Amino acid sequence: MAEIKSEHTKDMTAEEREELRARVENMTPEELRQFRNSMDADGMGFFGEESV
Repeated sequence: MAEIKSEHTKDMTAEEREELRARVENMTPEELRQFRNSMDADGMGFFGEESV
């Protein structure tokens, strides 16, 4: 299965994406809320093929 990337992660290396994934997994609910709110939701569209 192909990895789904966003506009935010499309230019990251696999290592950078893994570091981000690990960082997010270890966040408290408050840290996760702040992280999500720091992103530009309008610019976070998906990158690549749409699956059905």
